[in-house]
Amino acid sequence: MRVFGSSGVRGVVNNDLTPGDATDVAQAAGSVLCADGAQRAAIARDTRATGEMLVDAVASGLASVGLDVDRLGVVSTPGLQAYAEREGVPGAIVTASHNPPEYNGIKLVGANGIELPRERLEAIEVCLLDEAVERVPWNETGDSRHVDGARRAYVDELVDAVDREAIADADLTVALDPGHGAGSLTSPDFFRRIGCRVATIHAQPDGHFPGRDPEPVDDNLSDLKRFVRATDADLGVAHDGDART
Repeated sequence: MRVFGSSGVRGVVNNDLTPGDATDVAQAAGSVLCADGAQRAAIARDTRATGEMLVDAVASGLASVGLDVDRLGVVSTPGLQAYAEREGVPGAIVTASHNPPEYNGIKLVGANGIELPRERLEAIEVCLLDEAVERVPWNETGDSRHVDGARRAYVDELVDAVDREAIADADLTVALDPGHGAGSLTSPDFFRRIGCRVATIHAQPDGHFPGRDPEPVDDNLSDLKRFVRATDADLGVAHDGDART
């Protein structure tokens, strides 16, 4: 298993990253977060086929060290960050971002909504490698709850942050390619609510990414380019798996 790189823990599922690995990482992260004063954490995932399995493993690891867990379901990385900042809780998202469907990973976010700094990741890495996890007694393990509305709250914040009147007056058509990822569940709504006409391609959530590779680079956007021309769109937008880009 590869421990924290530039974008968290990431690897081919059941090869480089197993459910046991995910639990171990979550226990180490939870131990450090608890030592920093956290009592609760949020967890979300993108649309990958292995996401729910790994979310279960991460949630179990967090609860085993005493953290209550808010399970948000499929939410983009920025959506998880917005929830963490709004609620004042750290969080984890199960995602491999732009990588192919066989990959997945874990990215950690602080209670300020920003990815954990290097020094906190290093502390978690030391805890993991030294097997210094602080599990709690059975009657102190964390509770888990499903939280509805995280995606809606995130879109509400985005809508409130822009000049909707000016955008609506511009009379824009947006060709949107969420790439079957988490953005499929938020971006169409966002653009419509700010007054744009929206045409979508690859907008069905699907963790196998049948329409295109999740990385929104030039070689993978030939369908979107044709779609922009076919719809006479003013703008084409493409996302990776967790809609971070």
